[in-house]
Amino acid sequence: MTQTSLQIVRVAEALPDDLPALQDEAAAEGYRFVEGILDEWDAGRYAGGDERNTLLAVYREGVLAAIGAVTPDPYDPAPDLLRIRHVYVRPGNRREGVGRVLASALIQQGLALAPRLSLNAADAGASAFWEAMGFRPDRGGTRRSHLLER
Repeated sequence: MTQTSLQIVRVAEALPDDLPALQDEAAAEGYRFVEGILDEWDAGRYAGGDERNTLLAVYREGVLAAIGAVTPDPYDPAPDLLRIRHVYVRPGNRREGVGRVLASALIQQGLALAPRLSLNAADAGASAFWEAMGFRPDRGGTRRSHLLER
């Protein structure tokens, strides 16, 4: 697969039409964190001009393949810290570069606005992925497993 078949979109006007299908797939794997996107969307978190709240979707051949966000860390109010959250790549798009493209875009957005990024990896596979993206294990913060500093 070439990355030219991938499109990254900042979600600001409306949630992707196929987000419920993605959420169902995530829930079937035991990942409930994707559901938090709806609550945050309804609260207006991603609608304003605050770039610290960015929701990105990756489309592969026009179909929603992955979603993720960067926001202020809800568990650590440090002003120099943002958090990568709600990252989910649909099973059929894993190991195809989709996750790397999304993670790179989230990291670029986050580090443009803050010198540190946190996240909580859902499992060992996610930990290995984020460590390959430059994050280091970190137990020094509240509800985080990894930290990246520019």
